[in-house]
Amino acid sequence: MRKVTAIVIAAMAVVATLAAVSIDRSEAAAALGLAAPQIAPVAPAPSEAPGNAPVLTEQGAPAAYGDGQAGIWVSGEGTISVAPDLAMLDFGVEVSAPNVSEANSRASTAMDAVVGALKARRVKDEDIQTSRFSVYPRYDYIEEEKDGIRSSREVLVGYRVRNNATVKLRDLDAVGEVIDEVVAAGGDDVRINNINFTLEDSKPKMAQLREMAVADAKAKAEHLAQLSDVTVGRLIYISEGASAPSVRGFAERSFDYAYAAPAALAAPSISGGELRLSLRVQAGFAIY
Repeated sequence: MRKVTAIVIAAMAVVATLAAVSIDRSEAAAALGLAAPQIAPVAPAPSEAPGNAPVLTEQGAPAAYGDGQAGIWVSGEGTISVAPDLAMLDFGVEVSAPNVSEANSRASTAMDAVVGALKARRVKDEDIQTSRFSVYPRYDYIEEEKDGIRSSREVLVGYRVRNNATVKLRDLDAVGEVIDEVVAAGGDDVRINNINFTLEDSKPKMAQLREMAVADAKAKAEHLAQLSDVTVGRLIYISEGASAPSVRGFAERSFDYAYAAPAALAAPSISGGELRLSLRVQAGFAIY
C-alpha cells in the first residue's frame, strides 16, 4: 500500500513539474505512460463569404473576407440636363390698416383680384395653394420725458395682413405675361416673392440616371484598382441616394417687382433655361 501511494505522489509531482515548465502536451502524456492526444488541424477559412470583401495574402490569392469594410468603396453620379416644364410662382398680398377688419378686407379683395386674373389664364383651382397667412400688430415707439427722465413706450398704430400663395404655371412662354397681370390685378398690395422652374414629374428620368450612376461607380472602381495593383471582384454593396433625382437650376431666382401704371408697364422677360438632374449611388466591390 505504501508503494502504491509513493507511485501516485511521484506521478503527481511529474505532472506539476511539466505544467510549470510548459512541456508539450504530447511529452507530458509520454511521461505518464499515456498515449499522445490527437489534435485535428483547424480547417482554413473559406476564400470568399457573402457580404465581405477579400483580404490579399502575401501570395496574391484571395483569403477570407474580413469585417465587411475591405474592398473598394466608391460613389457614382448620373447627371443630365433637361428643359423645365413647370414654373412655381410664389406671390402674395400685404396690407397695413388701422384695424384688423380693414386690413383683412383689403387683403382679401386684392387676393381675389389676383386669383381672378390667374383663372382668366385658365389656371386650375388645384394649382393655386395658400402657403402662408398671417395677421400681426404694428407698433411705433414714442419717446417722452417726465420729471427729467427720458423713456420710450410702444403705441399700437395698426395691423398688417399677409397672404401668400404658390401657383403652378405650365405655359412657360406666358410666365412674364402672367406676372404682369397678377401685379396689375393686385395693385400696390401685391408682392412677387420668387419663381422656381422645375419638372412636373422627374421619375421617368430615373432609369437613365441610375444607368449613368452605376457605370460611373464601376469606372471609378476599375481606376482605383488599376492604381492599387489589385483586381476588381464582384459587386458586394449598392445603395441609391434618394427616391427621386435632385433638380437644380442655374441659381436661386428672386424678384422685387414694383407696380406701375399699366400703360407704362412692360411684361418682364422670364426664361426657364435648363435644369440639372442628378442621382448618386454608393457601391462596394470586392478586390483580389
